[in-house]
Amino acid sequence: MNNGDIVRIDYTLWTIEQDKEEIYDTTIEQIAKDNGIHDPNRRYAPEVIILGKKMVLEALEEEIMKAEVGKEYDVFLDPSKAYGDRKPSLLKIHSYAEFEKNKITPEIGKFVLINGMRGKVVSISPGRILVDYNNPLAGKKLHYKFVVKEIVEGIENKAIALIEASYGLDINEFKVKDFDDHLEIILAESCKYRNEWISAKYYIVANLRDYTNKEIRFIEIYKPKEEEKKTEEKHTDEKQEKIENKN
Repeated sequence: MNNGDIVRIDYTLWTIEQDKEEIYDTTIEQIAKDNGIHDPNRRYAPEVIILGKKMVLEALEEEIMKAEVGKEYDVFLDPSKAYGDRKPSLLKIHSYAEFEKNKITPEIGKFVLINGMRGKVVSISPGRILVDYNNPLAGKKLHYKFVVKEIVEGIENKAIALIEASYGLDINEFKVKDFDDHLEIILAESCKYRNEWISAKYYIVANLRDYTNKEIRFIEIYKPKEEEKKTEEKHTDEKQEKIENKN
């Protein structure tokens, strides 16, 4: 494989502490269920990676590039090859006023975004809140088991893969057509209602231009009013269901 290749991989990740492995993440739904880490709001599927774009750890990417499609591999990474050592300087104390300014309710274990940094609330005491901005995997030895499921070929398939990587919702509703002078992408209905699509669109265009010199067109289809209303109600119900599942 080469830089620029788009691949789909299945993986399972364990952390290793004192020779004991604990599962941390997986793209495979049954493994997540069997190990008590299943997230009902997550879409379980092979992850799309553009090689050479630093979408995964460099040491892991090197192994992926040497892999054969369909063959399972194990990779063990020390912290120096993974997320580095934990840094005490990334433990920061915040006031309640800072949390109020950012409209955040402090809760132990909650991930927060403050001043452009993402961290985890680790303790709350009178007058101060301690947030850990270290990567959750910093200081840990990692074990990846991965399989390259596919090297994505063809501009239409690459477009779908990039949509999957950046948006990840309602993938089966997108349609891509490759014409002589342009590439046409018919959008899923959910693109009209989700803010995530705005940033995803620019990611897709920026990366698709590496694989085609054709004009890229996004097509939105608006159905008759009554049918459109039913679709809006459907997406509202789905959003409410996700909120209830989280609670």
